[in-house]
Amino acid sequence: MKLRRQALFPSWIPLCLLAATLWIAGCTHAIPLKVTMEVPPTVNKIPVRIGVFYSQEFRNYQHVGSRGGDRWDFPLGSVSVPLFDQAFATLFNSVESVPSLPPLSGYPGLAAVIAPKIEAFGFSLPFLKTGTYTAEITYRFTLYSLKGDPIASWTVKGIGEKPGQVGFEFARWPGEAADLAMQEAVTKFLNGFSDVPEIQRWLRETKGSANK
Repeated sequence: MKLRRQALFPSWIPLCLLAATLWIAGCTHAIPLKVTMEVPPTVNKIPVRIGVFYSQEFRNYQHVGSRGGDRWDFPLGSVSVPLFDQAFATLFNSVESVPSLPPLSGYPGLAAVIAPKIEAFGFSLPFLKTGTYTAEITYRFTLYSLKGDPIASWTVKGIGEKPGQVGFEFARWPGEAADLAMQEAVTKFLNGFSDVPEIQRWLRETKGSANK
């Protein structure tokens, strides 16, 4: 007695193969970022006019990571630009966007130009969705004279942790962990700017030139 072809290959097998293929391919999660800045009460405004340069690499910076077979996209650059707009306006007496790194001409009154860069980013996902999501970001800042000479270059690291919850918001908790990491990095930048030895020397020289 011959078995029918349909019995050998039930109709549900193609559907199972499709589901397995989709599972192997994984999903792409676009991470929503909504970082806000809290101004530390100890920040004193520095009485200088500073230029700010955001490279296209910085503006467009996107971290793409693979975890658990899924792709996780963090649009870090597009969020970092308005974040540091607020930070620089908080720290300096006056801020002006410039189109390139120094040397620059036609920008009277600028004391220097600062350029941020995202040097590193990492994140981790818990085994259970209700576990703790973590993120870590490192920014590098370089301060240039108007002639193009580096005055100072230093890094600031921020770490964020966020406990997850049961539900279908797979991208929310990694995003909130990244928000907290960026927020901590900005706070450290504001609090620690004047503690960088090269910055201290530059501030003394700038103050001395203004008093002449």
